[in-house]
Amino acid sequence: MTRSGKLGTVSAVLLGSIFVPPFANWRQPISFASVGLAGVLGLLAAQQGSKWWLLIPCVIVVGFAVGLYLVAHSF
Repeated sequence: MTRSGKLGTVSAVLLGSIFVPPFANWRQPISFASVGLAGVLGLLAAQQGSKWWLLIPCVIVVGFAVGLYLVAHSF
């Protein structure tokens, strides 16, 4: 497996850990750190290999924008 493949896989696993926590006592600050690391690792994987790894940071940005939109329109 190439280096970009390894980085991208770790990025995808970190992004998935937001939705399916690996431990019973998984807390919110760890989820925010996982999102940040997933974005950075996705960008590094895209820089070193396939540009398809840019999908992970894009999903994070779109999810954040949709969350802000929903919060703004709930008031």
